[in-house]
Amino acid sequence: MTPRRTAFQRWGMETLEGQFISRVRAFLGRSDLSPTTFGMKALGDPNLMREMDRGRSPSLRTADRVLAFISEHDEASCGARGPPRRRRPWRPSQQQKSSQKEQDDD
Repeated sequence: MTPRRTAFQRWGMETLEGQFISRVRAFLGRSDLSPTTFGMKALGDPNLMREMDRGRSPSLRTADRVLAFISEHDEASCGARGPPRRRRPWRPSQQQKSSQKEQDDD
């Protein structure tokens, strides 16, 4: 008798969707976030995990956003994140410039 395939396995290989869900579940296991909080913080969707459990297949854009969130917040990544963002040099806003000009005039 052959073993029954799960929804995420085809021809003995795990699908991308299955790999994605496995990675999200592994992150949730390592973090202190509930599935609802994770969905809210990653996408602003508290029902993300519930809907995925019910068969929702995330778009590539959604998967990219979720994986970016995981890589930013995964302490176990040992620094394997994207390159650091360069901060813009500080410049006073127009309002700060005008208030500074008024102080100089006084």
